[in-house]
Order: sequence, then C-alpha cells, then structure tokens
Amino acid sequence: MGGADLAYCNYIGEGRGGDFEHKAAPDRKALALQSGDLDEDVAAALAHVDLSCATQDKLPALAETYEAIEPKKYAGKLEGKVAIVTGASIGIGRSIAKAFAAAGASVAVVARREPELGTLVEDISATHGHGRAVPIVADVSSDGAAKDIVARVEKALGPVDILINNAGINHIGLLSEEEPDAWWKVQQVNVLAPVSLSCAVLPSMLKRKTGVIISTSSSYAATAAPALSASSTSKATLSKFHECLARELDFLEASQNIVTFAVNPGTVMTEQLQSGFHHPLMQKLMSDGGFTGEFKMQTPELCADTMVALAADPAYKPLTGRHLNAAQRLPRVLEEVQKKGQGRVGAENLYLVNIATM
Repeated sequence: MGGADLAYCNYIGEGRGGDFEHKAAPDRKALALQSGDLDEDVAAALAHVDLSCATQDKLPALAETYEAIEPKKYAGKLEGKVAIVTGASIGIGRSIAKAFAAAGASVAVVARREPELGTLVEDISATHGHGRAVPIVADVSSDGAAKDIVARVEKALGPVDILINNAGINHIGLLSEEEPDAWWKVQQVNVLAPVSLSCAVLPSMLKRKTGVIISTSSSYAATAAPALSASSTSKATLSKFHECLARELDFLEASQNIVTFAVNPGTVMTEQLQSGFHHPLMQKLMSDGGFTGEFKMQTPELCADTMVALAADPAYKPLTGRHLNAAQRLPRVLEEVQKKGQGRVGAENLYLVNIATM
C-alpha cells in the first residue's frame, strides 16, 4: 500500500514492556471523508477498524511537519548536490522531489509515468529555476535499469550525492490462492531495484567520500498481516539491507561520510492505499475486526521533510542504518541514541528489524 501503516500494531522503535500506553488515536475518518481523501465505501469499511494503538510514551504520532525539520531550516543546504528520487511522479515521491529541490538539490525524478513527470519538472522549474529537475522515464525493476538510470543522471546533472529509493508496489493475496510470480514481482520492485540502484551509486560515493541513501519503508517491515506477505517481506528485507549497508560502510571506514536510512512515512492517503482499501480481502479483514492499527493520517510532506533533514543535517549521522518513523520526532530519537550506552535505542535495539529470543 505504498507507505500505508494500517496494520497490526507492532511498530519498529515503539518500545517494549512498561513503556507502552494504550491511547485512542484521533478520529480522522470523518475529516478524511469530508476532505475527499476517502470515499464512502472505504469509510464504511474503516468503521469496523480498531483505531487505537500502543505507542511509546513521550513519542506521540505526528501528522504534519514540525519545527525541527521544517523546510525553511534546510533551504539551500543541499545546493550543489545531485539527488535521484524514484517513484517520483505521484504521491509521496512527488513531495520528496519537491522537498529536495526546495533544499537546493538538483533532482532527477524517475518513474514510468511520463506525463506526471513532465508536470513535476515544470512545477519544480517554475519555483526553483530551469534545470533544477530532469525527468528520467524508466521502470526501476527492468534488467539493467539501475546502471542506465545512474548513467543518465550523471550525464545530465553530475555524480549522484543522494539516492532516494521511493518506488514501490504492493500485492494483496493469500499465499494458498496465488501464483508466486505476482509475489516475486513485489520483491523485484521493492528490494532488487533499490539494492541495484544503491550498488550503482556506491562506488562514486566511496570515491568522493560523500553520499546519502534512503529508502521508503513501512511499518509492514515489522508486522505479519494476512494477504500482505509480499509487502511485509519486501519491507523487512529492505530495512535489514540498510542496517547491513551501514555496517559495511563502517567496516570500510566510510560511515562518517556516507549514511543510509529506511524511513516509514506513516499512513499517507496515496493511490496505492486507496486502491488497497477497495480490495475484497482488505474489506473482509477490516469488517471482521481482524485488522487493527492507528489511523492517524500523515501528510506526504512529513516524510519528505524527514528525508531532507536526514540528508542535509550531519547531526543525524548516528541514526544511520536504522528504520526511522517519520511520525516520530527525529531529535527525540537522536537524543536517546546519544545517551551513554545509546539509551533505550541501543539497549533494546530499537528502529531495527530484530528476531527476539529468550
């Protein structure tokens, strides 16, 4: 569902044991329906969803951009940098591309939808000047796409400083009723493509001793939901990839220069999320009460501004390799990491995909 977090409530980094509180999430169904974000069929299905979720105390879920990551703070901070944003034509990716352009970066926007890419480039050019954005029409999962995309970007804008792997798809289906091809396609788009692109930009980043690699993840990385095994598997794999990449960069003594993160954008009303709500299996799960979670809508700008802050602010380097939640304040998470012994984040291995044992 492309960044959707309406799932079993077991979020990465939400704490354990006595630090859980059971809080009622704000009722945003009516607001979403009134604003046109939800149609009546979806709203009716959500009427049966438990809108409460366990959250770590002192880390309430945010809905919009907050002061520490607001765009004006990072205006011009990425001047001279070249960024690739995949899945940039609509939704969260479009907001990410605009946010990086606003921070001063030259942005290569990658997607399959040529008309939407065209209007995005026009919007960015009108606001930030001609040549600030270039469109790259491509399917990131096709053979040889990663090297081709990077070569085209380097020719148009120069070496890549920032890679944002945002392109992703979802597949809803019961394993007992489907062919594996559809399931595997999700892994190709959500895992193989970002890994391939990361491998394509890393040699130059290592040579120049600078770089940022960020992927859009999801709470699905830490959940197991019926009919969503493809998405959950792909996001867990992607988040673990970023942890491994951070360890590898540390091994190469490059972790002070190149950072990498997975970012969960929260629940954003994207095209994928809307269509997912209409799927018969999802309708059944919600109507049966077997699907619980926090239904607090986040704006796409919250994710976009979080990514800009991670890319532009060296203060966040200690968070490298972690799966971060855009709906939680970055400074608060950083504060915990910087405590002696890395605070709760280090002691409990928060913001990582873990298999706990006795």
